Amino acid sequence: MREREIEYLSYHDSLTELYNRRYFENEMQRLDGSRRYPISIIIGDLDNLKTVNDNYGHPLGDDYLKKSAKILKDLLRGEDIIARIGGDEFAILLPETGSEGTALICDRIKKEFDRYNSANDFPIPFKISLGCATAKEKNIKLAEVYNQADKSMYKNKGRK
Repeated sequence: MREREIEYLSYHDSLTELYNRRYFENEMQRLDGSRRYPISIIIGDLDNLKTVNDNYGHPLGDDYLKKSAKILKDLLRGEDIIARIGGDEFAILLPETGSEGTALICDRIKKEFDRYNSANDFPIPFKISLGCATAKEKNIKLAEVYNQADKSMYKNKGRK
């Protein structure tokens, strides 16, 4: 029993119960060169989390993170890999999903964040910046796709 708990904690984020960076990177390696192409990656970064933590405390910041994790879990398929890979950063691996499907998923995520934002009285807007990229075939390394998605996210974050 204890061994199973330790294994769970080694691959999950304790706050959000999503997978962690370690698990996400292992899954990227496992899927690299698989038959699950196209494979897309979405990188999401919560906007204003530092401001929330600094002005309203970490418990409210944790609430923002938990709500974000719930939105992502509720919107994505069981085979998609959702991870919290940093303080306010999430990554999603989408096997057998091309760029058009990924764009639709990003739109659904943004709309759900907007819906949460308008339905709740958050002191600071509850928003996420997203970037995505797709590997259409197995000769493209997922690490490169991850970097493209990350750059895309930062570009989109700068537009807000």
